[in-house]
Amino acid sequence: MAHALLFSAIIGFLCFGIVGKDKAWLMSPLLLIQHVFIIKYTLEKTIAAFKSKSAGIVLHYDLLFWVCFLFYAIGLHFLSPIYFDSKLELYFIGSVIGSFIIWRNECSTFKSNWNYLYVLIGVVLICALYGWVIHYRSPDSILWGQRYTDHYEGRLASTYICPNHFAHLLQMVLPFALMVLFLSQVSLGFKAMCGYAVVMYLPPLFLTESRAGWLGTIMALGMLILLNAFHKSKKLFMLTLLIVPLLSGLFLIGSWHFSETFQRRMMPVVEFLQGQASEGIGSASPDFRPQTWRDTLIMIQEKPWFGHGPGAYRYTYPPYRETFRGKRIVTGHPHNEYLELAADYGWIGFGLFAVAWMATWIKLMQSAHRAQEARHRYMGYAAIAMISGTMVHSFFDFQMHILPNAMICAFLTAIALGPLERREKSKQAYVFRSKLGLIILFLLLLISYVSVARTLSSHYLRAMAEKNFVPVRGDNEKTETWARLAIKIDPMNWRAHRVLGDHYYDQRYFSFELAEKQECIQDEIEAYRLAHRYNPLDAQSCAGLGRATLFLSTVQQGEQKITLESQGFEYLRTAYRYKKYNDIYGLLLASELRNKGRFVEALSVFEEVYALQRSTETKKNIHWLKKVTR
Repeated sequence: MAHALLFSAIIGFLCFGIVGKDKAWLMSPLLLIQHVFIIKYTLEKTIAAFKSKSAGIVLHYDLLFWVCFLFYAIGLHFLSPIYFDSKLELYFIGSVIGSFIIWRNECSTFKSNWNYLYVLIGVVLICALYGWVIHYRSPDSILWGQRYTDHYEGRLASTYICPNHFAHLLQMVLPFALMVLFLSQVSLGFKAMCGYAVVMYLPPLFLTESRAGWLGTIMALGMLILLNAFHKSKKLFMLTLLIVPLLSGLFLIGSWHFSETFQRRMMPVVEFLQGQASEGIGSASPDFRPQTWRDTLIMIQEKPWFGHGPGAYRYTYPPYRETFRGKRIVTGHPHNEYLELAADYGWIGFGLFAVAWMATWIKLMQSAHRAQEARHRYMGYAAIAMISGTMVHSFFDFQMHILPNAMICAFLTAIALGPLERREKSKQAYVFRSKLGLIILFLLLLISYVSVARTLSSHYLRAMAEKNFVPVRGDNEKTETWARLAIKIDPMNWRAHRVLGDHYYDQRYFSFELAEKQECIQDEIEAYRLAHRYNPLDAQSCAGLGRATLFLSTVQQGEQKITLESQGFEYLRTAYRYKKYNDIYGLLLASELRNKGRFVEALSVFEEVYALQRSTETKKNIHWLKKVTR
């Protein structure tokens, strides 16, 4: 079971970029498979419990904290304003924690773990070499396809789209490859591969230009040095405690003076620190991260205890967006795991996660320090270094929200802890071996899988619908078929409702007969209405609903026309409020106001849009409206 879960994680980072922007193509199948493995493992343990009194699932105390966080997330997702997205987040968390428990139970021997580690280090090495080659030869390609964006042009990303995610993968595996070099129990061939990997990981890591990756790697390697020094003697540790920060500082200063790439990437950080020093804490920053953090802190103050809903940040954040004013930029994450946890789960959820994370970290520290054999101790040190580096990296990014990265982090932690804990099971672990309890757990997992399968299958079919949708074509029959099937499987899939609304809008727009348009409009409004119902914070659904309602008002008479018109404009204003720095939604609202003869309101909105995006179209509208309203 352990090898199957590892294989799924490797497939995850190999295919993370090729699936494109919509990760449903990857996440839905992987999570479905991983949950099957978790259920199968529980069934095997249940059967084993009937055959042997000692059989069961070993739960160390830090795992109990992770289970508590999982149950908290299950309860919290019922309160989420975007129930469907919160379910996706919940299945993500359940898969990672479930895999972590299986790996902790199954990866308990040094010999079997080397086979897993050998494969992982080798595959990541291939990814590093592949990334290095295409970085110079064909930077716009990825595996058998083409990158869907050039946003990260000039930065090495290998099989990912975002270079920061690949940098984190290298950063996690690097300490383990390095520690293998100091072990006598492994083969010469494995050592040679790890030595080659250590050398070949570093250039691609630098070429990712990931500032968080660089800092996380420095932290991880520095932690390795400190841990080994502490094992030798306390005096050496105290000396190293002075030397490591000094050398790290000298390395950063040297990189600043001699590397144009390092200086260019770190300049926004330097400008931010200079601004905070000269103008005070909270002053303006040229970098989007501190701007987003400031808005997110205000967001957290609004709902401090239970947060805004698991996995809902992309849609709950825009109303609080004031400091960060990037045009046409969607902020799906605050690029800070700590703030995102607090925003989505509240301080209670943040506290539970922090306790579980630190409990595992402390467990590693204690077990590695007590380890009698160097092979176990060194793997423990590598895991501690990896976690410490990830904690630094997470301050500037959202790596634990990337499924393959979260799975690899859980796997590497588990293979370090497994052998260390083998002798401590009787003292520091609870063995869940109740036959009735295991049966109940298996049945609960089996029943919950129905919900998992429904949600993830619907999510995947919605992606199929969007893939087949071609705007300005006027038919898109496949889109309608896939979207309706996705809705049938899970009616709360608001994205599927929105795709269906886009399909009907396309049909209506390209119909020449008024009767045909009237046939489409009711289906269009209903689709957008349901999308808005299941996600009231989605600007695109609001805009679609407003646009359709305004059209319906043109074929109505009397008071009903006035009512529909008011409703339509209210939906458009809501969409513009959610996307206040996106001129597209402003142009839509202003154009509809102009078309309905509300020239004064239209002029005001056009002027706001012009301040965002100085286009010729907007300028001409402003000149014309000023003449009309004189």
